[in-house]
Amino acid sequence: MTDSAIESSDPNITTKMTPSAIESCESQVSQLLRLPTEMKVKIFTFLDGESLIATASTCKQLNTLIRDSEESWKSVCLPILLSSLPRDIPVSSAPYKSYRDLYLSLRTFAWFTPGIWHGNRDLLGSLYVSRYNHITGHLEAHEVFCVHDRSAMTPYREWSLSPSVFVQDFQPRIERSLTPVVKFSPRTEYGKNNEIPQPRSPRGMTTTFFHAAAILPERIVYPQMNLWPPQLIPADDRTRNESPTGFRGHVLHRMDASTNLFRLRRWISFTNADSHGVIMGERVETISRLRRDLWTPDPEFPYRGVWIGDYESHGGEFVLFHQPTKNRLEAIKLTGDPNVPRAEYSFVVDDLSHTERVCVEREWPGARVVAAQGHTAALNFTNNAFSPTQLILISDDLVAHYWINLSRIKIFRRVNIEDLIRGGMGL
Repeated sequence: MTDSAIESSDPNITTKMTPSAIESCESQVSQLLRLPTEMKVKIFTFLDGESLIATASTCKQLNTLIRDSEESWKSVCLPILLSSLPRDIPVSSAPYKSYRDLYLSLRTFAWFTPGIWHGNRDLLGSLYVSRYNHITGHLEAHEVFCVHDRSAMTPYREWSLSPSVFVQDFQPRIERSLTPVVKFSPRTEYGKNNEIPQPRSPRGMTTTFFHAAAILPERIVYPQMNLWPPQLIPADDRTRNESPTGFRGHVLHRMDASTNLFRLRRWISFTNADSHGVIMGERVETISRLRRDLWTPDPEFPYRGVWIGDYESHGGEFVLFHQPTKNRLEAIKLTGDPNVPRAEYSFVVDDLSHTERVCVEREWPGARVVAAQGHTAALNFTNNAFSPTQLILISDDLVAHYWINLSRIKIFRRVNIEDLIRGGMGL
């Protein structure tokens, strides 16, 4: 990348314009050039990175102005920085020398914005946080886990309203994988079959990243199609969840790739990643972005978000509290267990507005109680069924699920996703 020009370093990115389009563009550029420099710079701050690059390619004057306009490039990078940086870290382009360098260095992977992703790992599922690492200057994703140390907990206590029912304390914490599962740096290059080698795990697992294509909505013709994410979870894009070839043999053009989906191929190899050697246990995981509106509550939908629930012997699990309407709540597992796996209902509330009673017990005085339906199943999701339960709405960040037939009350806590993306504990 030279200082005298801003040009695409990606051979897959091309621009074709008809003669009439070129004439129209030249006319608009001519009008833009007549504006004062300060006004032009102000206009550039409203453009995204690719629009800045396209504008810079129209003439030498705009190229020079945009190249030297740090304010314009800062406005492009700011959304990623503000959502990723810990609140006590000042915003800067470091470790890059300028915001322009930051954007151009990671331009190919600018779609990998900070957020939450969930994977289709068999039964258990997985959850990932993507963010910009301000120390290394890389875009990364780490897998996150719920850690629930039962040895440090108080034992079950009797519910003051009904001593035959037991309440278990639930104080989980969230931990990240030691190394990033996905890492994009200025030196990242696509390898064979458009797959990108990723950092090897401490346990010797080799991983490659590759893109996935979204299925057109009109081709999703029946609810039982094997898709990820399944239709139970709202999503902008869905893709096929199975392949007889392990998703080999067809090289997806990056221009056809979804920015909301990707896949990870993992295996254990006794050689390096370039020459596979003896491969054991290869599997492919498909991963989907969780839409921001699904984990962002508001006054009308106060329970929306990602929560952690207590599933006793299975440990803590991540659950999406989805409110498709103001009065309906669907608790959908993002991570699961061998009984009720990921992407299945954990419980459902049909009418949040209908209060069955108001708590008078000492544990949660004043909390509303609504009717729910809890989902249970035998091993491998056999004999699954719903049974009457109750949801105790303690606050917008804390609820208790009363399993009537089990005489147990389980606690759910909201995960602070924005804090998690910034590198915090999330709880």
